[in-house]
Amino acid sequence: MSKQAATLEADPQLHEVFWIMAHEPALGDNLARIRVSKGLTQEDLEERSGVSVSTIRKLEQNDRKSARVSTLRRLAQALDVRTSDLFQPSPEPVSPLDESVHTDLFALRRTLKPVRGLSGIHMPDFDGEVTYESVRTSFLAANALYREDDYRAVVQTIPTLLLEAMTLVAEAGSPDSDRAARTLLSQTFQFSAQALIQLQQYDLAYQAITEGIANAELADDPLLGAWHVFNECWLFLREGRLEDSRRAALTTAETIEPRFSTGNPAEFATWGWLLLWASAAAVRNNQGDQAEDMLALAEAGAHRIQGQELEAPPFWAARGASTFAGFSPELIQIKAVEYAVVQGNTARALEIQDTIHLSGKLSSSTRHRHMLDVASAHASEHNTAESWAILRDLRTRVPHWLRYQSFARRVVDQLIEDRSRALRADQAEIATFLGIES
Repeated sequence: MSKQAATLEADPQLHEVFWIMAHEPALGDNLARIRVSKGLTQEDLEERSGVSVSTIRKLEQNDRKSARVSTLRRLAQALDVRTSDLFQPSPEPVSPLDESVHTDLFALRRTLKPVRGLSGIHMPDFDGEVTYESVRTSFLAANALYREDDYRAVVQTIPTLLLEAMTLVAEAGSPDSDRAARTLLSQTFQFSAQALIQLQQYDLAYQAITEGIANAELADDPLLGAWHVFNECWLFLREGRLEDSRRAALTTAETIEPRFSTGNPAEFATWGWLLLWASAAAVRNNQGDQAEDMLALAEAGAHRIQGQELEAPPFWAARGASTFAGFSPELIQIKAVEYAVVQGNTARALEIQDTIHLSGKLSSSTRHRHMLDVASAHASEHNTAESWAILRDLRTRVPHWLRYQSFARRVVDQLIEDRSRALRADQAEIATFLGIES
């Protein structure tokens, strides 16, 4: 695996705080062009942004293949532009997966992109009888693989699962059975999109999201449709489409916004998560005031339902169910840590972290991703022992999850760059595990 490919992510959560572009020259070229258009030298930009001339020079000359969001934000602020103006998203992200996994995607590609001729759509053949219970059982089994981070097995399972769910819809004999079948099919598309985003198959994921929303609408389930937008926002963040992510989240949140006096927990949780997506995109795009406003609204929603039992609708995909149930004031604190890290205020991030007591209500991926934020903050504050300890713990407990996190690779890159002595054996092992040349 090349070093460039090794730094590309397949992260489980929305909250990736680094953009790694497959076509790095766009960032360097844009930075140089905007700086020159503002009449600034590299030294002027250093003075305004606090980013060293050395780093600016490496970025503009494309000697440096990636940059932290906090660095890009400071450069954007100094240049009086949005962060997204500094780069163009790569149309074809590089996958960190080996060719055998790409081969496994062939059947899934045929299912999501069937033959479409003048005579209609020709789906791959599916042999066998299906019932609602049989499809439900298959769906829950596939979710178990996802929870275990066995993405290759998930990819191999999804095509048959989708065909089963599609067959169930085709054979529905009444409005009620059609609605139930379409709800399950929509959930299957949701689950498929989550796995495909993890594997950086963004075009296929977008296809699954589109089909999922269509079926949620036919099932008359706006909250389920909103959860597909949740995945869409995640996908847009992965592609660097920050404004698109913010807009998708806000417009959907406005559509489903609950009344504070009568709204139920499911409505508040879905609405609140969309606000968190919008704020996540805004803080990464140099729109800190908007991000704070949306975070405050989400916090109000979390307090509104605090103490109430929060259960996801039946058969929501694994990540969706656990994330849904984790909407709470505690989650808002975790987001505050994340935003402080994105903005480069790592001392403040650690101050907030000291007030947080993680509970079992948060999804495992949310907790793991939060600990990477904490590790990043410690690395920036030169608390190297604390940062390595977090990485070592994640390497031991969730290796299958960690290996797909480009954020973890960025933290280790920072630790290696700042080290004053040779890596210890356990540190070198983590670097090697993440595909980093140490």
